[in-house]
Amino acid sequence: MQDVSHHPIFQALQKIIHDAADAIMDIYQRADLGIEQKSDDSPVTAADLAAHRVILAGLQVLTPNIPVLSEEAVVSFEERSKWPMLWVVDPLDGTKEFIKRNGEFSINIALVENGAPILGIVYLPTTNEGYIGVTTGWQDLPVGAFKWHEDDFESINVREPREPIIVMTSRSHGPALPSELKDTLKLTYQQVRELPKGSSIKGCRIAEGIADLHLRRGPTSEWDTAAQQAIIEAAGGMLVTPTGKPFCYNQRETLLNGHFFVCGPELAPSVMDWYKKQD
Repeated sequence: MQDVSHHPIFQALQKIIHDAADAIMDIYQRADLGIEQKSDDSPVTAADLAAHRVILAGLQVLTPNIPVLSEEAVVSFEERSKWPMLWVVDPLDGTKEFIKRNGEFSINIALVENGAPILGIVYLPTTNEGYIGVTTGWQDLPVGAFKWHEDDFESINVREPREPIIVMTSRSHGPALPSELKDTLKLTYQQVRELPKGSSIKGCRIAEGIADLHLRRGPTSEWDTAAQQAIIEAAGGMLVTPTGKPFCYNQRETLLNGHFFVCGPELAPSVMDWYKKQD
């Protein structure tokens, strides 16, 4: 089987996401980020829209028969419910972090087939780190999770929990790790350390074995999680609901997700037990 880094599909996706990153960073250097408020009162910037245009154009050339659902081009459920396969795109995940200029934002592109994310690619424009996860061998892409940084390319996997347990928390969307869950983890692991980050960086750090757990309570959208879910699953981890079920995509009229957590299989029972006690 062909090496992922030399596979034409990966190389095409890599170019698309690098071009989108260039468009984002060009605007990131400007004094005026072109900030506006959307109808749901969330911010959108000129960078969100520029990256959207680059990604949409690239995917339409790469896979003209696969439609695209983007945060910046939402499609009615009546139309998209007819799509067995689609791209799910967040051109700039972490817009609030982008506006704060703290560097913690990403580009997310996922390929979804019959509700399941089978390919995910996430890129961090400020650090030039990229991640790709393939759960099903679409177009003969090798199954697995991989990271690239400039010319370096490596396979990645979630790690077995070890002290200190690193819990990724949200930079802009609280609350932090609940004290009761922290106490539960400390029954097994004496040291539990919290590390705040923005965007899909949190899931990617778990997929590459740098961190152990991320707990998200509060709304996210399908384009926030689809790409990182593919990467996490391909790396041997889980992005699941409080009862342990993976998210399914493009199956409902709403594009909002419920609560979820991300970890390797060893920590999942403790987190699910904690959730049960909250009911």
